[in-house]
Amino acid sequence: MTDKPSGYRVEYASSARAKCKGPKPCAGSVISKGALRLGSIVDFRGNTSFAWRHWGCTTQKIIENIKKSLTDVSELDGYDDLKAEDKDKLSKAWEDGHVADEDIPESAKKPVGEDGEVEKPQRKKAAAKTDGEGGEKPKKARATKAKKADDDDEGDDDEEKPKKKAPTRKPRAKVRRCLLSIRLKQS
Repeated sequence: MTDKPSGYRVEYASSARAKCKGPKPCAGSVISKGALRLGSIVDFRGNTSFAWRHWGCTTQKIIENIKKSLTDVSELDGYDDLKAEDKDKLSKAWEDGHVADEDIPESAKKPVGEDGEVEKPQRKKAAAKTDGEGGEKPKKARATKAKKADDDDEGDDDEEKPKKKAPTRKPRAKVRRCLLSIRLKQS
């Protein structure tokens, strides 16, 4: 192995906490413990860490970038710790330029319809509110302040309603002391 840093690491997941950073629809799915994963070094606010993805979620572009920084797949960080069968997977992907179809996890496979076309996920529509009898419930109109005032005045034409005033607030103790000190200074 070489001391040349490539920015990539391959290993088995030590826990099931990491989420896949691969392409949709797999992005955000959990990488299970013991699964083969590829990490790319990312720098976030001065701290370096790995962004992990399933080995099967490795794109052709990433393999091209790894090839630019390394001369052989065996130079990849963590390669020496892998099982022989997984080393063969990496070597095959290195030669072909892409990950084998059997290595792609189910969470990364896009659903295919009956016609062979890739299905786009349908957005869920909000359920319509009903009145319980199968019909739609009519929406209530909101009354404006002016309309409320008109409605209140209609029934009581002969009586005038006095307007209520808000009670006056007493100043707080701190404010009172400040006012007293200002008055004392003025006198």
